[in-house]
Formats: sequence, structure tokens, C-alpha cells
Amino acid sequence: MKIRKVLVVYYARNYGTLTALKLALGKNKIAASYIKREGESAIKKAALKADCVVVVGGDGTLLRASHLIESTPVLHVSSNSNVNEAFFARATAKDIGRKIRLISKGKYKLLPLLRLEAEINGKKLPFKALNEVYAGSKTPYHTARYKLIIGNKTEEQKSSGILISTPAGSYAWTRSAGGRTMPLTAKEVQFVVREPYVGRLTKPKMTKGVLSSSQSITVISNIWERHKGEVVIDSYKKEFKFDKGSRLVVKAARQPLNLVTF
Repeated sequence: MKIRKVLVVYYARNYGTLTALKLALGKNKIAASYIKREGESAIKKAALKADCVVVVGGDGTLLRASHLIESTPVLHVSSNSNVNEAFFARATAKDIGRKIRLISKGKYKLLPLLRLEAEINGKKLPFKALNEVYAGSKTPYHTARYKLIIGNKTEEQKSSGILISTPAGSYAWTRSAGGRTMPLTAKEVQFVVREPYVGRLTKPKMTKGVLSSSQSITVISNIWERHKGEVVIDSYKKEFKFDKGSRLVVKAARQPLNLVTF
């Protein structure tokens, strides 16, 4: 599909790259609207009407935008490759002219990236995870106590929290925590228990693993009130309470993020 109308989501400091993008869009007669990444409600509405969402910034900007997008294709443009890792980026200021010309002619591919959806006590959280879902104590040096349930296996654990990850997330926090990298096209979910406590009363065996996309992971909080249990998606600022007795269920979402690639 040729792209004729885009929504540009950007970080306010990316003026140099943004200028190059505006010139490229104008040259290829692609209509564009521009919203700073903080305008979340406006982004969510505008994304539904766009042929493509162009995100200009680092991975943090891309992750924030992904929470507001359903099926609309997304092109990630790195604003500064000397500063940003930009793992998802498929364009930079140097080649943005050529990449915009390609999408204007429909010469691009879509890479569907698996995402996760989560619910706490039966209430679905408001956005999907592109990288991972974290459950544990608010302060990392406070032990998180919980029950982990996968299929017919159940285990009481104490740790620094648990990460439930997508294939894309396996290249980020999950890898740093001891997980393994997975192909971006994989349809599997990975979990890693961070720094599991092994002692006289606790000898965890379910500390990491890879599950099919049809399986779900359940975590029941036993975190003391003073340690403030929480669930966080993609390391984003929004935190969800995970008090003692709370039940978290995480599974693969039906709708992937459609990343534009070439």
C-alpha cells in the first residue's frame, strides 16, 4: 500500500531529524500531522486515521507510541544514532529521504512484532507491552514474594521480581537479566526470574523458560504492603499496584505491532 497520510510522533529535542523528515514528506507529497510524544490521547485518535505512524526519537519514544497504536504500521526514525540505541529504527536523518520515497511508492515490508497483554484481578491494563511486563517490588532491593503459575505447575518464590518478555524484549532488559535472545519473528513468550532467592525454605526451579503464544503466565502477589508491589509495562512511568493477593495474568496479544522495514 502506498502511504499518503502519516502521523509523526516526536520527542521535542529532535529538531534536526524532524526538519529532514518534513522536507522528505513534502517532496513526496505525503500529508502529515505532528504531535509531541506527550500528547497521548491525541496520538491514539490520530493513529487510527493515518496510513502510517512515523516515530522520531529513541527506543523510549517508540515504546511510548506503541502503547497507543493498534494495527497502523509504524516507521521508527532514529533521531540521533550517536546517542540512541534505536533498536527498532529503520531510518536515520541520513537516509530518511530515500526511505520516505520508498514508502510513498509502497516499497516496504511489515514486520509483525508480538506484544503482550496483561490484566490484574480481571481488569485489563490499558496498553500492550512491546518489550516486557515486570512484576515485583517498587524498590529493587526489597524482596518480592509471589506465587508463579504456568500451566499445571505452581511455585512459591522470592526474588527481585519477574520479567515476562516478547521476542523483541529479549534483546533488552530480559537479556541483561539472563534470558536468551529470540528471533524477532518468533511467536513465543519468555520469562526470567530476577535474582531468585534460594534458601532453606525456598528452592525455586521455575526461574526461566520459553512458552508458546497460547500459554499464559499467572503471578499472585504475596508482597508485603510496605514493599509496594507493582507491575510495569516496558519500563514506562505508569505503575500498576500489585498488592498482596493481586492476581496478574500475562499472555500474547492478538494484535502485533506492525513495524515498517525495508
